[in-house]
Amino acid sequence: MANNGLHIDPEKFAFEFAKVARKMNYKNSDLIPEAKKFLLSYLSAYYLISDFNKIEQTDFKNGDGKELSFDQLIDKIQQMNADQMFKG
Repeated sequence: MANNGLHIDPEKFAFEFAKVARKMNYKNSDLIPEAKKFLLSYLSAYYLISDFNKIEQTDFKNGDGKELSFDQLIDKIQQMNADQMFKG
């Protein structure tokens, strides 16, 4: 994937937020703060999976270049999470 930056379709984003806002019955005064939280959630998930995909390309291989089994993958992710806790 080329790194051309992130582009969010404003119409799709607004439509999805409007569905959530209606379901959650937000007050008018809460729409902007809640939209910001919705955007933050979207961006957090987007960049988390983007980082995961980059790591997966390089780190989730056996020594012989084959992909890890599901159990090996889970172990690797748990180890990465533990390592991240000590960095934070």
